[in-house]
Amino acid sequence: MFMDQIWSFLSDFRSVVAGPTSRLWPVYLLVTLAICMIVYRQQAEQKSFMRWLFPKSIYLHPSHIVDLKIFILNRSFAAFGIFNLVFFSPVVALAIVHLVGSGHTSPPLPSVVIALLLLVVSDFSTYWVHRIHHESRIIWPFHALHHSAEIMTPITVYRKHPVYDLISSLVRGVLIGVLQGIMLSAFGQAPAATTIAGVNAFYVLFNIAGANLRHSHVWLSFGPVIEHIVISPAQHQIHHSLDPRHHNKNYGEVLAIWDWMFGTLYVPRSRETVAFGLGDRNGNPLAQRHDSLRAAMVVPVRDSLRQVGKLLGRRSRAGGNGTGTDDASRSFVTPGTPSTGTE
Repeated sequence: MFMDQIWSFLSDFRSVVAGPTSRLWPVYLLVTLAICMIVYRQQAEQKSFMRWLFPKSIYLHPSHIVDLKIFILNRSFAAFGIFNLVFFSPVVALAIVHLVGSGHTSPPLPSVVIALLLLVVSDFSTYWVHRIHHESRIIWPFHALHHSAEIMTPITVYRKHPVYDLISSLVRGVLIGVLQGIMLSAFGQAPAATTIAGVNAFYVLFNIAGANLRHSHVWLSFGPVIEHIVISPAQHQIHHSLDPRHHNKNYGEVLAIWDWMFGTLYVPRSRETVAFGLGDRNGNPLAQRHDSLRAAMVVPVRDSLRQVGKLLGRRSRAGGNGTGTDDASRSFVTPGTPSTGTE
């Protein structure tokens, strides 16, 4: 019995690490290698392909070592089903059906349309979860862990605090549940999307189009026209940049239309040199505070609680003597400011 549980966990772990739902699925990695070869030849690099693609200065960097530890921890959580909120969407959907009713008369939608709708809803939620993490002092520390990466590799996408994943899952679950409920009410069908290997076909296309290079040293731009519609790897690297002109830009995951719509889009006109990590408002690097697995898990919680304490303290002072200052007019903590939230 115990061995069956071990094998079940190992099977689930393998699936979440390198299955079709992971960017490390061998199919995606092979396509990424092909794209890198094209970029390598276009740039006419002098060093060998392997030395250019896997520089020791990046893959042996302490920041990458922490990435690997966080990756193993978070993938283990996923394999155990911790923070798995797949039940949440059906609950919301049933609530919508109960509220709206199920008097559907419309013909069923094509599965490709359903897949597109699911992509749009999921991506819209990702944009706002991402943006709010940047704009809230209390929850920014949980996302600051991701931005504290001083170098980036495809593993860096998993450099996330579990609290960030939990909030993201909750918001996405609500919005997708609403979509499911509306579809059940209007069309009498659950949104079974067009899939490839069990994954939304549009996400498969997104991953094939170089998603692994979003967190890397390889610059891949789609050009200004496409980058108003889809976020390129280059645009996401800019999102991680220390340069103040790049701060709070390109929150989108797949679609750039949200950034374009809400004024946070940055489209590079040519290749830009970017440095990664946390910095102050002037782009000066800050000392690394997430330099171990323990620090990566504990520091964000401590920083967040400190911000909660500051907020309660300000409210208490304001309520006691009416002289408290309203902090709403000040800039929220961003990747360009200390992850401790110091002002």
